[in-house]
Amino acid sequence: MPAVVPTTEDFLLSAKRAEIAALKQLLISSSLVTKVTELIHELQRERGLSNTFLVSEGQRFALQREEEVAATEIAEQKFRQPLAELDLNNVSPSSARLFSSIAFVLHCLEELAPLRARIADQSVSPTENTQMYNRLIAGLLAVVFEAADISNDPDITRALVAMFNFSQGKEYAGQERAWGLIGFTTGTFTSATQDRLHTMQEAQARCFDIFIEFSQTIPQAQWRQLESSEATHELDRLRQMVQRYRKGDSLPTAISEVWYEVATRRIDGMQEIERELATALLELCTNKITQAEEDLRLHREHLKELATVEEPPMSPLSILPEDAAQSSLNVAPGVNVKLARSIYELVQGQAERLQRISEELAEARQALEERKLIDKAKGLLIQSKGISEEEAYRQLRQAAMDNNKRIVDVAANVISVADMLKSR
Repeated sequence: MPAVVPTTEDFLLSAKRAEIAALKQLLISSSLVTKVTELIHELQRERGLSNTFLVSEGQRFALQREEEVAATEIAEQKFRQPLAELDLNNVSPSSARLFSSIAFVLHCLEELAPLRARIADQSVSPTENTQMYNRLIAGLLAVVFEAADISNDPDITRALVAMFNFSQGKEYAGQERAWGLIGFTTGTFTSATQDRLHTMQEAQARCFDIFIEFSQTIPQAQWRQLESSEATHELDRLRQMVQRYRKGDSLPTAISEVWYEVATRRIDGMQEIERELATALLELCTNKITQAEEDLRLHREHLKELATVEEPPMSPLSILPEDAAQSSLNVAPGVNVKLARSIYELVQGQAERLQRISEELAEARQALEERKLIDKAKGLLIQSKGISEEEAYRQLRQAAMDNNKRIVDVAANVISVADMLKSR
C-alpha cells in the first residue's frame, strides 16, 4: 500500500501547531524567569544583610538576616516548581545552554546551607561571602539570558531582553549596596573599593539604557519616576561621600544603616518594576498562544469550508490577475480553484509573516549578541591578566572612551586579537 503523501494543507496546519508548541515552551521559560527574578531579589537582600552581620561581628542585622534566609528559601521553592515543566528531551543547542545554566544554579544552591552556617559562626570574610552570592546570582541571570536567547518570537524576545538588562542593572545595584555596606560598616574605603563602586554605577547606567530601548512606555515611566525619587537622590549624596573619601578620613559607622536603607528603598522600587515586567511578559506569552490557536482554528475551518465547495474546473488564466504571468500560482485542470487560491494566499501570508518576524527577531537579538561579545572579551582579559570581572569591564570601558568607540566594538577587537594570537 503506497504511503500517504502529506499535502500543502497538512504542512500549513502543522507549521501553525509547531508555532503554538514553541510559544507554550516560551510561556514555561517565561514563568521560570519570573521566579528567577524573585529569587535574585531575596538573595540580594540576604547578601547585604549577611555582609553587615559579618563586618559588625554579629552585632547588626542578626534577626533580619534570619528572617531573610526564610524568605529566600520560599523563593527557592517557587523557582524549582517550573523546572518540572521544562522539556528535557529538547536537545537543541540553545536549550542545552539554558539547561546548563539551570544545572549550575542548582549546584550553587546546594552550597547555600554550608555558607549560611559559616556566616552564623563568623568563619567567612565579607569579601568571600559577597563573591559566593555574586556567583549564584550571576548563574540565575544567565538563566534569564538563555531564556531570551532561545525565544523565536520578536515581541517576547524584546520583553526578555528588557527584563534581563533591568535585572542585571538591579544586580549591579545590589552589589553596590553590598560593597558599600562593607565600607561604611568598617568606616573606611580603599581606592580599589571606590573604583569598584564607580564601575558598578556605570554598569547600571548601561543596563538601564538598554532596558529603556527595549521596554514599553509604562515601565519606562516607572523607572524615570524611581530615578527622580528621594531615595535615589539620597543615595547619590552618599555616593559622593564615598568618592570624596580619602585615607585617614573619619566616617561614622552608623551611616551603614542609612546606606542600606536608601539603597534598599531604591532596589525595592526596582523590584516593583520587575514584577510589572514579569506580569506583562506572561500576559504577552498567553495572548500570543491564544492568537495562534485562534489562527489555527480559522485555518482549519476555512480549508474545510473551501474543500466542500462545488466548482467546475476553470482555466488558470480565467481566475488570475493581470500579472498572472509573474504569479507562482499554478492550478491544474480539475482542481478546486477557490481552495487552491486560498491555500496559496495562506502560504504567501505565512511566508511574509515569517520573513517579518525574522527581521524583527534579528533586531531584538542584537543586544544579546553584543552582550555575548562583551562577556567573552571580559573572560579573555580575566584569563590573560588575572584580573577581576569589574577590572576587566573597566578596562574595556576605558579603551572605548579613549578611542571614541562603542564598548562592544572594543570587545570584538579583543576577541579578534586573541583569536589571531591563538592561530599562531
